Amino acid sequence: MKKTFKNTTKILIVLVLISLSTYYFDDDLFTFIFKEDGIVEYTGAFTLLVISILLAVRFIKRRKNENNWWITFNIILIVFSFFGFGEEISWGQRIFSIESGEFFSNYNAQNETNLHNLKINGVKINKILFSYGISIVFGLYFIVSLFLYKKYTFFRNIFDTVGVQIPKIKHSVILIISTFLIMIIPDGKKWEAWECLFVLILLLVFLEPYNKKEKLIN
Repeated sequence: MKKTFKNTTKILIVLVLISLSTYYFDDDLFTFIFKEDGIVEYTGAFTLLVISILLAVRFIKRRKNENNWWITFNIILIVFSFFGFGEEISWGQRIFSIESGEFFSNYNAQNETNLHNLKINGVKINKILFSYGISIVFGLYFIVSLFLYKKYTFFRNIFDTVGVQIPKIKHSVILIISTFLIMIIPDGKKWEAWECLFVLILLLVFLEPYNKKEKLIN
């Protein structure tokens, strides 16, 4: 099963990267692939769902043998990844054609039932929390966590205690290359590609982390 998940994830990463090239020769196809509620957006959303399920299964199997810090951190990961899945599909609003409530109609920039598109007093929550906050956290995660884990016993003990999966160098390289290829495309829909690639690469990290003890599937 582990090999199947890893191979499927790698294939999806390659396919998304290849699909970026459609921008240069078929604008209609590019728009179709990366549109709202399109193939790439749903791929990213359901990847988050897969991550949350795999985390939950691992949590159930290991919780009795782990410390409270590990349990707390992994509960946060499960909730966070499932929350990301729900937000990406606006909690099923568009799938089931559900109207937004008054609050989201007034404060959501896209009139959707989700938090990441909220705009309150002209301030975009998405830009502050999701664009800046998450980018900084995960940027540091991919850039420095492996160095800290290998170099300093203090950080290694912390990471091991809470059960953080440490990305390998190849994961960081894939993310950097993917980001570069996306950044050179002057089209706003490219961010759907980045979000999808990010969660696919994150799943790959969880499946084959540097600290093998924390991999999602044994």
